[in-house]
Amino acid sequence: MGGLDWVIILLVLGGVIQGYRKGLIKEAASLIGVLLAIFIAWKFSGDLAPSLSKMVPLPESWTTGAAGLLPLDKIIYSTLAFILLFLITKFAISLIASFLTQMTRLPILSQVNGVGGALLGMLKAFLIMLVIVNLLHLAPWENGRKAVQESALGQAILDATPSLKDSWQKDSAKT
Repeated sequence: MGGLDWVIILLVLGGVIQGYRKGLIKEAASLIGVLLAIFIAWKFSGDLAPSLSKMVPLPESWTTGAAGLLPLDKIIYSTLAFILLFLITKFAISLIASFLTQMTRLPILSQVNGVGGALLGMLKAFLIMLVIVNLLHLAPWENGRKAVQESALGQAILDATPSLKDSWQKDSAKT
């Protein structure tokens, strides 16, 4: 077993343990929360940015970057709006998940919550490793490809996702 195999095993094991501790509801809410928060922040940050600019004016020196060529104020307000919407959405989903987790304190529901969380944590770790292994396989440096070639688990991941591997190879060849 190579070094990458150990990294994969430790990451998956860590995902299982973290998922079991958090439970199904919190783990699912965490995953859904991040995706939903990114979507909401991406979709509505452009609408919130003008309101932020009226409520919180920036110093004049911040708004004229690169000799006035870059609209720094728009970049700053859009970034602030994105971060603000992301954090508010993530916080709201965390509150809902905490409330729902309190309902799983009953013995049978507690076990289901823990095992479900472990399975979801393992799935999340597998998804992360799928991306990492495919990126290493396509890496422009030999060490990344060699690590995947010498890894039994890395090869298994590549074999399980041939369409992803092929798609990424086609996309990377275009650039």
